[in-house]
Amino acid sequence: MKINLLNNKCAVLAFGISLSLFACSGNTEKAESTSAAQTEEHSGSGHGMPASGSNRMMDLMHGNMAAMQKMEMTGDLDHDFARMMAIHHAGALSMAQEQADNGQDTMLVNMARKTLASQKEEQDKLHKFVDSHKPVSGDKAGSMRLLGSMESSMAGMEHAKGGTTDHDFAALMGIHHQSGIDMAKAYLPGAKSPELRAMAQKIIVDQQREKQQMDTWLEENKQ
Repeated sequence: MKINLLNNKCAVLAFGISLSLFACSGNTEKAESTSAAQTEEHSGSGHGMPASGSNRMMDLMHGNMAAMQKMEMTGDLDHDFARMMAIHHAGALSMAQEQADNGQDTMLVNMARKTLASQKEEQDKLHKFVDSHKPVSGDKAGSMRLLGSMESSMAGMEHAKGGTTDHDFAALMGIHHQSGIDMAKAYLPGAKSPELRAMAQKIIVDQQREKQQMDTWLEENKQ
């Protein structure tokens, strides 16, 4: 009886800690603080533990989606897209780092390492645009469509099943990529910046290709 009570207390404590971590992960708007918070959270995680992979990857993605939802829109579509996509990239970087550290599948680990390089480069460009661009308030409808583009991804997360780090990376990064594709497509009709327009088009092409690779891997490695 004492052992059961102790186990119940530990379960409640663990659940409370999980809720606290989730709440903290969504309290930032800026991409820089989001990335730093996720990196700090990552540094305290264990390695070589496939059983915890699903919780870890899902926590990273939930925190990233929450940060984007909390971002305050300026009504300047270019500015808002750059800020939101920078935050979106921060989530991909955290998930890719988790896969690079703990994944077992060579193809997925290599994809994660490639993501770390390519999306960090794009994120730096997005940060530079935001720092050098003064937003001009306008109709926020276009900016709000950026948020609306995440709805299908949020729904997809609810149906994701936990598994190994490899499986969770392929499943959740595929959903994350789709949200990036949808966001880029929502941005393009009102895009004014040639630089950001070109980046959005590249994001669509690159992430569609990578998503297809991950979908194929999932088909060939069903749990």
